Amino acid sequence: MAHYTIRKRFRADQPVFCASVIQKNKGIITFSKSKTHSSKTAAAKWAKNLVSQLEINEAMNHLGLKEMTLGDLINEYMIRKEKSNRPLGRTASYGYKTIIKYPIAELVSSKIQSHDIVQFCLQRKNSEHNPSPATISIDVSLIRKVLRIGKSLLGVHCNQQSVIEAYQALYDLRLIGKSTPRNRRLECNEYNKLLNELAKKTEHHCNQIPYVSIFEVSLLTCLRISEVTSLRWSDLNLARKTILVRDRKNPNGSRGNHDQIPLLGNAIEILLLQPRTCDLIFPYKSRSITAGFRRTCKKIGIKGLRYHDLRREGASRLIEAGYSIEEVATITGHKDMNVLWQVYTKITPDHLVEKDMLNKSK
Repeated sequence: MAHYTIRKRFRADQPVFCASVIQKNKGIITFSKSKTHSSKTAAAKWAKNLVSQLEINEAMNHLGLKEMTLGDLINEYMIRKEKSNRPLGRTASYGYKTIIKYPIAELVSSKIQSHDIVQFCLQRKNSEHNPSPATISIDVSLIRKVLRIGKSLLGVHCNQQSVIEAYQALYDLRLIGKSTPRNRRLECNEYNKLLNELAKKTEHHCNQIPYVSIFEVSLLTCLRISEVTSLRWSDLNLARKTILVRDRKNPNGSRGNHDQIPLLGNAIEILLLQPRTCDLIFPYKSRSITAGFRRTCKKIGIKGLRYHDLRREGASRLIEAGYSIEEVATITGHKDMNVLWQVYTKITPDHLVEKDMLNKSK
């Protein structure tokens, strides 16, 4: 049980108030701390807050909750997630591995304050990687997640209040924010330039990845590169001209989220040209493909284009070809049409001009 006393003293003929907090367990003092204040009100406030905190800690001990550093909490959480039906995605996994490299990971989870969160964000911003406010915002969300569920999942003394209290300062300092919407598409003759250079790369004697085939399939199917490299021969239905895409990315978890999509254009012909060496049609690492794509773009002077932008390019081409937004969604896998419109489709002015000229010629 903790209690406090306040004693009036004089310092240079001015009254001061010394607040003392003591906690005992079976007659033995387990905690003792004193602090001098200029007013009795301030002394009482400090003492009451400290007594309240001590009583909360004591209650947590009675409940069997354990203390754990944020780094250990994150590691335990990652282990649990890996064994669950909904393992961490690549972004979350990378984010947590980054967080545990910072000093905040050494702090006891129950002792983390809002200023600790702000300090972490400042350290992230000033690091050599210089992450964007959107990236730091993801990091903060990851910390909040483990602090929110640590008690129920792992029996750890922690809560998310410190993160909630830090948000106002984080937004005020512009340390966190939303990501800038992307609208990049293939421009001018970038398609032909990429196709030619990827063909040279594919034919190189040291290369094993069919870059051209994967590039064209990505455009025709609007699939993420991780989904392209997960396509299986057994899921290809030649009669219906469809293929099953397994474990598609979904807010409710990707595992078990399978989609049957149509194979438009010459997608089937491209797939059938691939050698059947194993169950996968494209048995290559997705990161190796995107790395090769980046090097190709750099070599031919294409700037600001990411491999994932091909998903937007493919969806936009389908819209421009006359497919409805609902029909395109059956290919992209979007359940929210607004996301598909705002993020993954971008109709170019050139297309509208061409359409207008076509209408005038009729």
